[in-house]
Amino acid sequence: MESFKIISRSKELGSTKSLLKKGLVPGIIYGKNTDSTKIAFENKILKKLMEKGGFYSKIIDLDMDGKIEKVLPKQLQYHPVTDKLIHFDFLRVQDDTKVNVEVTVDFLNKETCPGLKKGGVLNLVRRLVELNCNANNIPEKLEFDLASSEIGDAVKISNINLPEGVQPTIKDRDFVIATLVPPTVEVEEAKPESSEEGADAEKTEGETKDASSTDKDASEKDATGDKKEGSSEEKSK
Repeated sequence: MESFKIISRSKELGSTKSLLKKGLVPGIIYGKNTDSTKIAFENKILKKLMEKGGFYSKIIDLDMDGKIEKVLPKQLQYHPVTDKLIHFDFLRVQDDTKVNVEVTVDFLNKETCPGLKKGGVLNLVRRLVELNCNANNIPEKLEFDLASSEIGDAVKISNINLPEGVQPTIKDRDFVIATLVPPTVEVEEAKPESSEEGADAEKTEGETKDASSTDKDASEKDATGDKKEGSSEEKSK
């Protein structure tokens, strides 16, 4: 395993602010029945380790003045305004160190899974599973084979083979990690048809209204005409 050089943090190195300006992040290593050690880690290297994934579940070998320390990342602290990393906590790992870590689940043979081939969807209930184990025996990931899974099946923690000495932190129930659910059926919208019907209705209503208006105008015209003719007759009399 590759080791990474760290610096023992002393007063000569300066304040936290000066360390950050130099591209170093201050931190601390602690462990059961051991003294805490203040250190500084190069920011660029620390970021690369964080970007690899599974940062909190991987043991890191640190080289401090030729002495190798095995540690497990436990906490990172960021500046509230700039969001820059300003401090870290590492747990010193010993032979009997027990830790709780979150590990991802990898689902195998998705392309041949009967349920998925029928249109089913893999619904992840838990993306990470918290495990308790020896720090030197942390599994990189858990695996489940979907080769014979059908729609309606549920993947529970009891369906996954855990390495010896590794246990889930939840022990009071056989919790679900994922389910294979039926395909989502989209209901066809009838809006276009409704719109056409609405348009036709409006058109019909408009035509009826126009016809009524025309009839009304004609009636009024006839009535006016009759009135005028009557007036002329009375005048001639």
